[in-house]
Formats: sequence, C-alpha cells, structure tokens
Amino acid sequence: MPRNAAPSKDIVVNRLSPFRLLTLHYAVFQFSVALAGGFVGAYLLKIGFSLPVALLAYASLLAVRFGLRFLALGVIRRVGYRGSIVIGTALGAAQFLPLMHAVQPLWLLAWLLAASLAESLYWPVYHSAVAVTSRGARGHELGIRTAVGAVVGVAGPLVGGILLERFGPAVDFGIASALALLSALPLLALSRIPAGPVPTARDSIRGIDRSGVAAFAADGWMASGLSLTWPIVLFVSLGSHYEAFGIANAGAGLVGAVTGLLCGRAIDRGERDRYLLLVSCALAVGFALRACASWSPMAATVANASGAAVAGLYVPVLMSVIYDRAQHSGAAYRFHFAAEAGWDLGAAAGCLAAAVVVWATAIPSLAMIPGCLGVFAMYRCVRGQAVPAAMSHQAAQPLLA
Repeated sequence: MPRNAAPSKDIVVNRLSPFRLLTLHYAVFQFSVALAGGFVGAYLLKIGFSLPVALLAYASLLAVRFGLRFLALGVIRRVGYRGSIVIGTALGAAQFLPLMHAVQPLWLLAWLLAASLAESLYWPVYHSAVAVTSRGARGHELGIRTAVGAVVGVAGPLVGGILLERFGPAVDFGIASALALLSALPLLALSRIPAGPVPTARDSIRGIDRSGVAAFAADGWMASGLSLTWPIVLFVSLGSHYEAFGIANAGAGLVGAVTGLLCGRAIDRGERDRYLLLVSCALAVGFALRACASWSPMAATVANASGAAVAGLYVPVLMSVIYDRAQHSGAAYRFHFAAEAGWDLGAAAGCLAAAVVVWATAIPSLAMIPGCLGVFAMYRCVRGQAVPAAMSHQAAQPLLA
C-alpha cells in the first residue's frame, strides 16, 4: 500500500477486536440502562405501586424470564448468536413504551413480557461472547468493563434524574430507547461467536456446571437486595425526587470506576481469593449499612457510595470465575443458559423474601436483610476457582485463531 494511501474499510474494521466492539456496545447500552432502567423501581412507586408490590412485579418479571429462556433457544437456533443479541437489544429498547402505561394491568403484562424476552435472549449470549473472546488478561478486561460501566453510571443517573424531574418519563424513556438501538451497531460488526452449539431444552439442563449455577444463584439472591430493592429504598430515603436519586447514583458510579480497575489488575496477578475475602466482608458490612440507612438521607447516600466501591471489586471477582469456567466448558452458551436461569431463581426468591419483610415490618430498609444471606454462598462457590495460567493459555489458542 502507498504510504499516503487511506486505510481500507476492511483494515479499519479489523482493528476493532471483539473485546473493543463488545465494550463499545456495553458502554452505550449501559448508558441507556442507567438513563432509564435504573429508575424503573422509582417510577413504579411514582405511579402508585407500594414497595412490596414493586418487588412482586420484579419477582414476576424474573419468573417469566426463567420460563421464556426455553422459548429463546428456538429463536437463537434460527437466527444465531449475533442475531439473537441484536434482537434482545431491540426488544430491550421497546420495553419502555408499555412501561409508561404500567398502571394498567394489560400494559404491565406487556412490559413484563417484553423485558423478560429481551433479557432471556440478550444476557446469556452477551456473557458467552465475552467469555469466548477474551485474550487472556481476564482481570484487566473485566476491570475495564467494570470501570466503563461505572463511568457511564455517573452520567446516566445524573442525566436521567434531570430528564425525569423536569421533562417527564416520555422524554427520558424515549432517549433511552434510541440509545439502546444505537448500541446494537457494534454488534453487527462482530464475527462469528464460537459459543458452542445451541442446546435443546433437555440438553440445557444436563451436565450443568453446578458450581457456576450456584454462584450465579447466590449472586441473584444478593442482587435482589443490592440492585432491585436498594434503589427503591434509596429513592424513598431521598424524598422520592428523581434528581436527588440520580445525583446520589452518579457519585456512587465515580467511586466504583476506580475500584473496578484496581481489582481487575489484582486478579491477573493471581490475587483473586485474597480480594474475595475482602469483598465478602465488605458486602456483609454494606448490607448492614443499607439496612440502617433509611432514617437519614445522608446515611443513605454514604451507604450508596460505599456499596458502589464494593461492587467495583465484587463484579470482576465473580465474573472472572464465571467467564473462565464458561470458556473452559467448551459450550459457553449452554453454561451461561444454565447459570442465568440460576440467577433468575435466586433473584426472584430474594425479591419475594424482601417483599415479605417489608410487608411484615413496614420499614423499607429492612428489605435489605434477606439479600445478605447470599454472601456466604457466593464465597463458598467462588473460593479456589482460579484457572491455571497454562490451561487458560492453551484454551485461548483455538478461539484466537
């Protein structure tokens, strides 16, 4: 090629590795989630749902999503992994229309179905793609992804809170839908995703990785408190104002960005188990702080920021184990299909437990207590699961060819 000639389109595209394409998609998609999806629980309260009923709605969504996973197998078999993740992204963008009318039972049902089908298609394929496209520095890659998500989590809640407070849900949800659709463009440039064959419904539950499923079920149980219940409790603690809620989450996102990068590099140095013990203790303390936080807006804000710092450590620790086990299973999609199903069951059960606690005590922050039971289970599932470097290198070779 002449020295001054412009690079061809093919060369430019080839420079975008699968990791970069997935990270670019993740950044835009997570911005749309932070812009609107993070406000779903708050929005349900605003339109008249009580906290227990909002948690029951989440549990219903998770239960429906669990059932729709088996329907998703047929879709994936027809359109392939890349087509499925694109369809899942598009359905995720479409969920906000029925959500705006969720006060009516039929629209609420439509939202549950759209969101459930979108996530049953999207998340197992996304996680499978990340697992099989790693170039060996798993902790570094996860640290970057966690930091990207956290940085996006600064702007998203801030902008979303302002839009909801000053312009209403139609504007905020509309912008979020457009961004979710835009995030599908990098996915179209992905090459084939070598995630193994699409299993039948019967095969999907045979020979499952019990440790991986148990780890994800424990994570789902904890997430019912940290990711689903806590945002609603925080919203109530801050006077049910979207803007204050967004500012609090923006500050927390900034804290999580730093810790995500630090933990990712430590994993690549073989220090995962040491960080696991630290993270497990911090998670337990975080649950306690949140359970006591609803009596003071300042306490709730501090608990939220400290929780983001812990999440920046926790996500790389857990997902490095999950992705390593998926990659070495030889059938990444089947692994994540079963693991995500375990997450659904754990999170649904955790939401039900939280709803019972709130109904019995009438104290919103106490809904966090059931979620802390998942910390010990997660610790037992993740401890000692490091993959030897030599094995990781050997397994990576066919995927990078």
